[in-house]
Amino acid sequence: MRPIPQYVSVREVLQQLVRRFGLLQKEGAQCCGITVLQSHILYELNRQPNISLNDLAESLCVDTSTLSRQVQALVELDLVSRTPDPKDRRYVVLSLTEQGSKQYEAIAEQMAEYLSNLFRQIPEEKHQQVMESLFMLSEAMKNSPDCCTPPM
Repeated sequence: MRPIPQYVSVREVLQQLVRRFGLLQKEGAQCCGITVLQSHILYELNRQPNISLNDLAESLCVDTSTLSRQVQALVELDLVSRTPDPKDRRYVVLSLTEQGSKQYEAIAEQMAEYLSNLFRQIPEEKHQQVMESLFMLSEAMKNSPDCCTPPM
């Protein structure tokens, strides 16, 4: 019997992580009446206030038409505001409203509690190793020529 190539095991672990984390985010966001993508939008707008739709789409690796619909839904929920870009009034910038900030905080609090509980399951002397490994994997994915390439 041939040994399983390492990349197959890595893929399996990544698939499991994505599913488990995605389900967590879905449950966390759904409790607040928004989708997982909308939750990601709130997260990015908290990190990068007054960002353009194009820059936000690039950060989230989502096409602008999909993102535009999701942002519109958040605007209608009074979670996101659109304002003219002070540098170029032909464009708009996006930011969280007061209600959007509260929504972001509620989701962030839930995530922090979950991740805190998760790290309690890992020996303390391994915490830094886990963080370094996740960071290295994230950087490798970011630097891959296939990263953030929207499907055709």
